[in-house]
Amino acid sequence: MKPSSIQFFSNAGIFASILFIPIFAKDLGVDEVQLGLIIALYSLSLLVSNYIFGRWADVHGRRKILQLGLLLSSLACITQVFAYDAITLTLTRVLVGLALGMFPSALYAYVYDSKRRIGKFASFGSLGWGLGTLVAGYLAVFWQVFLLSTFFLFLAFLIALILTPIPEVRLKVPFFPKDVIKRNLPVYVAVLIRHSGACAIWVIFPLFLLNLGMDTFGVGILYTINAGTQFVVMQLVDRFQSTRLVSFGIILSALTFISFTFARNFMEMIPTQIMLGTCWATIYVGSLKYIMERNVERATSTGLLNSVLSISSIVGPLLGGAIVGIAVSFGALTSIAYEYTMYAAAVMAVISFVYFLYSIRKKESGDLELLETSGWI
Repeated sequence: MKPSSIQFFSNAGIFASILFIPIFAKDLGVDEVQLGLIIALYSLSLLVSNYIFGRWADVHGRRKILQLGLLLSSLACITQVFAYDAITLTLTRVLVGLALGMFPSALYAYVYDSKRRIGKFASFGSLGWGLGTLVAGYLAVFWQVFLLSTFFLFLAFLIALILTPIPEVRLKVPFFPKDVIKRNLPVYVAVLIRHSGACAIWVIFPLFLLNLGMDTFGVGILYTINAGTQFVVMQLVDRFQSTRLVSFGIILSALTFISFTFARNFMEMIPTQIMLGTCWATIYVGSLKYIMERNVERATSTGLLNSVLSISSIVGPLLGGAIVGIAVSFGALTSIAYEYTMYAAAVMAVISFVYFLYSIRKKESGDLELLETSGWI
């Protein structure tokens, strides 16, 4: 249970901070443009850190990078207490992003090498997300929330200190691992397309829900339903083939994004959140299984997957804001403009699905041809 506890508490710490950053920024006098820049720089720092330290975990050892990353993350989170304007908030969020990107890849590689089930392990991240946002929402005081994040992450660090050592093979991984990228390209590109569409929705989703007449408590409950669904589904899907999980999750995403446009109240939105939790659970577990099964550079390949998610979190909000802005400029009601974003995300999910199926079949055909020419079959 030690790795699962680390996953649980680290995600609780991460998402407790994330929940209040936009509101905290507003209280500091940060405008919308500056807030967008802060979020983009945070995602960029996370991207860079995932890329660098995913590789380092393969080269220098997973437990060391995991422990160092958790310790620095707990220290970085507490710096947010001292932010007093746009510049200091930007600096603290960049520090947090750099620290938080250090340890996830090392943790997943450690779990896989320990012969644990990836899906069950990943599910504790969703459970931690739910706890972090729930407790942060209850506290609703910025400095208390940031201290809570620090506490959760430091607790994860203490648990990491007593992890059972396992044999580690130090690998020689180039700074730009083109072979790893090429080997996992079907998943990386498919996730990039689908998740960019999803992130285009998330930037306006709370506003969309409030526009339907919900209050912030109702929004919080819907997010908790999403997290709870992920936890349950991730516990169940390990036995399925990775490519089938990814394919199912992507095509279900398209249906889920469209279903948002039909919901008109809180009760009608509940089934969409169950669908949403299911599709992300299958995509994420399927993607992790895909790269873990095909790579000895497991921390590097997982770090690249997390970097892809960070790229999506930069591209998606820009895309979502652009769609809403263009639609409104042409006279569309704001509520209709929100729905255009969801239609666009659904189209992107379909494109992702087609690309993934085509790439997998092309890759399997290439592997079969290679076996035939080499005399293996």
